Amino acid sequence: MAYGIGLSVGGVIQDIDRSGFLLLALFGAALRTLSVWGAEELLNRAGHRMKMAARKDILNKVSDVGAVWLSGDAAGARVTQIIDRTEKLSGYASNWKPGMYMAVLGPIIVLIAVAFQSWLSAALLTLSVLVLPPFIWLTASKTAAEARAQQSALDGLSGAFQARAAQAGIIRAFRAIGRESETLGRASDTLRVRTMAILRIAFLSTAVLEFFASISIALVAVYIGFKLLGVFPFATFEQITLTEGLIVLILAPEFFAPIRKLSSLHHDRSDASAAADFFADWIEKAPNKPAISLPTLTEAPDISFENVSIAWPGHKPFLAGISLSARPGEITAIAGRSGSGKSSLLYTLLGQTQIISGGIRINGASLEAGTSLKESIAYVSQTPWLMEGTIRANIALARPDATTSEIEDAAKHSGLLSILQSDREGLDTEVRRMGAGLSGGQRQRIAIARALLRNAPIWLLDEPTSHLDPDAEAEIFRLIQSLAADRTILIATHSSTQISAAANRLDLSARTEEITP
Repeated sequence: MAYGIGLSVGGVIQDIDRSGFLLLALFGAALRTLSVWGAEELLNRAGHRMKMAARKDILNKVSDVGAVWLSGDAAGARVTQIIDRTEKLSGYASNWKPGMYMAVLGPIIVLIAVAFQSWLSAALLTLSVLVLPPFIWLTASKTAAEARAQQSALDGLSGAFQARAAQAGIIRAFRAIGRESETLGRASDTLRVRTMAILRIAFLSTAVLEFFASISIALVAVYIGFKLLGVFPFATFEQITLTEGLIVLILAPEFFAPIRKLSSLHHDRSDASAAADFFADWIEKAPNKPAISLPTLTEAPDISFENVSIAWPGHKPFLAGISLSARPGEITAIAGRSGSGKSSLLYTLLGQTQIISGGIRINGASLEAGTSLKESIAYVSQTPWLMEGTIRANIALARPDATTSEIEDAAKHSGLLSILQSDREGLDTEVRRMGAGLSGGQRQRIAIARALLRNAPIWLLDEPTSHLDPDAEAEIFRLIQSLAADRTILIATHSSTQISAAANRLDLSARTEEITP
C-alpha cells in the first residue's frame, strides 16, 4: 500500500503517469483486509481450542478421581473457576502470543522497508523503540499481580452469590435480606476495586506508549519535511524524494501499531498467567491416578475398618486409629462435630482418600489401596443436587436406562409418590432451578428414590436430615430404617436420635482437627 501510494503521488509531481501503481495500493488494501479477517478467524479458533482443552483436562480429572476433588471452595466459586478462568486462557492463544510475535517481526519488517528509503528515519524509529522494553516489563509485572487479585475477587463474589441464591428462602424467612445484601455488596466492591486497578494500569501504559509513538513519528515527519524543503541544518548523506518521504510517513505509524497493540494485550497475558498458575496448583494436588472400581457386589456386605489412618492425597493423615463394623440390615452411625471427618470417612469407600495404615475388609477380604466400591454404593448428601426438569428425570439420573415402571417403583418405596398424589402432574412435575418449590423432605425423598433405583447394596448417607424440621427428620429416618433390611447403611449425622437408634456407633469428635479436603 505504501509503495503504491508513494510511487503514484510521486509520479504526479514529476508529471509521470504511474496510475498503475494505484492498483498495487488497492491490491495491498484488499490483501490486508483478507489477512486481518483470516487471522482473526484462525486466532479465535486457537483461543477456543486452548480454552476447551483446559476444561476437558479439568472435567476428565473430575471424572477420574471424583467430584470430591472440587471441594474446598463454594460451588459458585468452582463454576467460575472452571468456566470464567478457563475463558481467560483463550486470550493467550488468540491475542497475546500472536501479538508478541507481531510486536517483534512487524517493526523489523517495517524498519527494513523504511531503511531502503531513508536510513536516518530508520535510525530515529530504532532509537525511539529502545526505551519501551523496560516500561513494558514494569507494566506486565504489575498487571499480573492485579490480575490474580481480580480473579480471586471474582471467585469470592461468585461463591457468595451462589450460596445465598441457594438459601434464598431461609434468608427471607429469617429476615436477613439486608445483612446478606451488604455481604454481597462488599464482595462486589472488592471486585470493582480490583478491576479498576487493572484498568488504571492499562490506561496509563497506553497513554505513555502513545506519547512515545507520537513523538517518534513527529520527529520522522519533521526530518522528512525539512529534507524535502532542503533546509535541514545537518548533512545526513542522503537525498529524499517525495515518493520516499511518503512511503516512510505511511509506514512510520505501522512501525508502532503492533507495539501499541501488544501494550493493550498485557491484561490478556496476565489473566492467562494467573489462571494457568491457579489450575497448575489445583491439578497438581489431585490424585495421580483414579481409584480402580471393583465389580458390583450382589449382596450387602460386612464392612470393617481396622485401625485405619486416612489422608487426602498429598497431605498428612487427618484420621487415625479408626475401627468400625457395619453389618447388613443395620444402620451404622458416624457422629462428630462439623469438620471432624465424618464425610471424609465415607469418601474412603468411594476411593477419594488414601489409607495410610490399617485396612478395610469387605466380607473379610481386604480392600486394596487404590480401589473403590463406588459401583456398589448409593450416596445421599445433605443437599441433593437437582437439575431443572421433571422429578422423573431427576430420579432417572441414578440409572438413565431405567424403565418407567422402575422409576415409579423407586418413587413409591421412597414415599415420594404418595406425597405427589395431590399434584395432578405427579412425577412429571417440573423442578425449578436448584429445586426451588420443593420442600426439604421432598428433595431427600428424591435422593432416596435415586438410591433405590440404583439398587446398590451399600448406602452412604451424609447428614441426610440436617436441613429438615424435627417431624420431617423423624419421617425420613423411619423411611431409612424401613429400607435397611437388605443393605449396609452408614450414616454421618449430628442427630442424637439417629445415633441412639443405630446398631453401631463411632464418635469422631475427639479424634481430629477440622478437615478441609
